[in-house]
Amino acid sequence: MHEHFWERFRQEAQEGLQLWESPSVSVGVVKDGQVVLCEGFGLRDEAGGLPANGQTLYQIGSCSKAFTAALVAILVDQGKLDWDTPIRQYVPEVRFYDEYLTRSATLRDLLSHRTGLPRHEYAWYGTDFTKEQLIHNLRYLEPNQPMRTVFQYNNQCYILAGYIVERLTGKTYEQCLSEYLFEPLGMTRTCAFLDDIEGDANHATPYDRPDPLDVLHGKRAIPFYRMPAEDKAAGIGTPLGPAGSINSCPEDMLKWVQLHLNHGRVGDRQLISEAAMAQLHHPQMLLQTPLDMPMDEAAFHCYGLGWFLESFRGKKLLQHGGNINGFSGFTAFLPEENLGVVAYTNMNGSYLHYALARTVLDHYLGYEDGNWVRRYRDFVAERQKKLPDQMAAFTGKQVPGTHPAHELAEYAGVYRRDGYTPVTVTVEDGRLHLDFIGTRAALTHYHYETFLVEGVVGELPPRIPVHFHTAEVGGAVDGLAMPLVTEPGGSLIRFQKQEG
Repeated sequence: MHEHFWERFRQEAQEGLQLWESPSVSVGVVKDGQVVLCEGFGLRDEAGGLPANGQTLYQIGSCSKAFTAALVAILVDQGKLDWDTPIRQYVPEVRFYDEYLTRSATLRDLLSHRTGLPRHEYAWYGTDFTKEQLIHNLRYLEPNQPMRTVFQYNNQCYILAGYIVERLTGKTYEQCLSEYLFEPLGMTRTCAFLDDIEGDANHATPYDRPDPLDVLHGKRAIPFYRMPAEDKAAGIGTPLGPAGSINSCPEDMLKWVQLHLNHGRVGDRQLISEAAMAQLHHPQMLLQTPLDMPMDEAAFHCYGLGWFLESFRGKKLLQHGGNINGFSGFTAFLPEENLGVVAYTNMNGSYLHYALARTVLDHYLGYEDGNWVRRYRDFVAERQKKLPDQMAAFTGKQVPGTHPAHELAEYAGVYRRDGYTPVTVTVEDGRLHLDFIGTRAALTHYHYETFLVEGVVGELPPRIPVHFHTAEVGGAVDGLAMPLVTEPGGSLIRFQKQEG
């Protein structure tokens, strides 16, 4: 029965690569302690014609968060940390925008995304901030929900959790990963520096779509995402580290999943106590809506500590996705079935890895193929059709016949706000241009004092608006605002124009 399934699965993977126009996907499966699949499909590098396999390194993005939570669990076992002690006892210098959050936030809050902080994604992405600067800047990032009331995914809180691990151990985050997890688990190919993945002979090249308005067609090789503060020679990892820096392969990630299926034990060693593992795997925060594709097969969406939890076809599923420039990943396991599935791809916007993983889960749960490859693609295609409606929510209905209130030169200047890198506006060839987080793009007038970015900023929808503000006294341009926080209830991020 299984062999027939794997024959169909391999064919489906190859067909899925064509359907999704993706270069490669690598998949691993462990069942009852035995690796039953560890293979790559397609080309990890199309220019070189290099095939992917089960040892090919991919960036796993936010699948890294479970490793950060596990490091905290190890320190809890050692008595150096506590899940529910306010973190100010460990890092008294850390401040949040809200004084109550400063006094009360715990590691459980940080690791379950319930601090009330929205993503503020562009306060770190594309910046040259160091980890210490990102931690300092937390005091400038406004919450938009009361603490412990709403799940809001947040990378900075995981960066902070990793920083606390560093402070309590006196070691770098990367050293802790190697000493406490990679080495005991025999994850010999897994690493956390970009130099290591780029220098490895068997790594996947990152790819993206050529047209940001079309997330389904075409592919082009892109550079790895590198934060300038990363310096392996100096032992300095990327500031993003604890939220999404790990590079790995299916062969190694199956060892990681097996640790969780074994309740924290590897061989005859209890690496993490069963009590601490239970905390990682226990629901800590209810999700209002799933981040994955809506599906009838899944319900009761929650977040634990570094893991999403759901009931998938009536079974408890722990899983986490990951995305970073040119890579997407999925790490999952069904404890009751003693089954783990991992899948990684080197293409932005492809959901093929999700589809193949759920195909494997269906097989072992006794269901016919849920047509996941096609369903995920239809989901993404339908979401793409709704992109104009998303943009309308940012810009409002265009008012025809309006003009800017000022000469273009009056908009030029440097705009700043604490916690973010500056926004620079210039005039070139009779048009405004914007420079922000490594993005340089022209601005097109939309109406009144609103212009649209001709391109993509980070992972925001294309053509986001830039709203300029006129001073109440004197009428000069004195600020701008952009929708950089996109969660429900997210406010515009406002920057003040600098004089001179």
